[in-house]
Amino acid sequence: MQRPSSEYILNVGPHHPSTHGVLRLILRLRGEKILGCMPEIGYLHRGVEKIVENKRFLSIIPYIDRLDYLSPVIQEHAYVIAIEKLLQIDVPRRALIIRAIFDELTRIYSHIMGIGSLTYDLGCLSLFLYGIEEREKIMDIFEMTTGARMHLTYYIPGGLLSDLSYDCINSIKSFLDNLDFFIDSTEKLALDNRIFKDRTKGIGIVTKNMAIKYGISGVNLRASGINYDIRKSIQYGFYKELNFEPITLSDGDCYARNMLRFLEIKQSVNLIKQCLELLEPGEIRSFGIFNKEEERNTTDELLHGSFFARGIELPKNSMVYSSVETPRGEFGVHLIVNEDRTKPYRLHFKSPSFATIQMLGKLIPGHKLPDVTAILGSLDFIMGGCDR
Repeated sequence: MQRPSSEYILNVGPHHPSTHGVLRLILRLRGEKILGCMPEIGYLHRGVEKIVENKRFLSIIPYIDRLDYLSPVIQEHAYVIAIEKLLQIDVPRRALIIRAIFDELTRIYSHIMGIGSLTYDLGCLSLFLYGIEEREKIMDIFEMTTGARMHLTYYIPGGLLSDLSYDCINSIKSFLDNLDFFIDSTEKLALDNRIFKDRTKGIGIVTKNMAIKYGISGVNLRASGINYDIRKSIQYGFYKELNFEPITLSDGDCYARNMLRFLEIKQSVNLIKQCLELLEPGEIRSFGIFNKEEERNTTDELLHGSFFARGIELPKNSMVYSSVETPRGEFGVHLIVNEDRTKPYRLHFKSPSFATIQMLGKLIPGHKLPDVTAILGSLDFIMGGCDR
């Protein structure tokens, strides 16, 4: 197709830091004004949904960690809920509380990285480095409990692999009490910064109709004035006992999305404090296959004693859907079990990042080239969850 000589094509990515993963945008421009945008995905070649069809149900959990690698345990939560629904497993109260604590710690460090990445894209390195420091503190807490820092593989059907220690609880309290520096820095370096406001206010506006049409969720949806949060709407896990209301803003622009993540960090701090007050001694796993005492003297006994080598069986010809609220929105697990009761016939993941990226073709045109960086950073998608 012929185009006027004043129009040209520009590739943004896939290997560019501000695309937040291997995303390619094919932009059609006249000068610096963007006339068209076509997002191209698939550069990660994950194939996770196909791989897990040959894995036992417990062996799938580490793969789910690596989809959205900034909210691993929350994705585990959706998967174990699906299994718990099929097996009708009741989870002990202490395990539910600890799951909520870890979910909200994950939400905090994901939002910290989302805010830091956006400000870094727009020229402020300091807040990004401050965020990395706070994220390391959360990862230290994870390591104290699970032995892993990022991909925890911590949730199992019916509960958790290990309990919180007193030292870990004290570390969580200390982290929450010392988060004020990052919160104050965010206000000074971003939210109250004139340059940041000029680069984000009125840019990348997602209207209510656009948000509903493209099926986006999470912060990007609530920043456009739509009050939908799965933690409150479905009230999975321990959230039904926590006192909070979803936060919404109405502007729907880059600034509103960043502000909402900042407000949700404060909300998550409050939710964790509620959980710590309600935390009581008790079991962390429901009775059944995971609580069975076994001898572990030989290699075979050790292998059989591993949670992720031992198989569980789900009802054949069954189907279930479960979803949770990740930092990027609704992460859903659609699990189908056929005749083989030890492996999934089909396991499909609903990714909030995928819905966000498909909106770029409508959202970016009409803006100027420097605005692309602000829009991508404010949407806070993860390509690992998209190329699944």
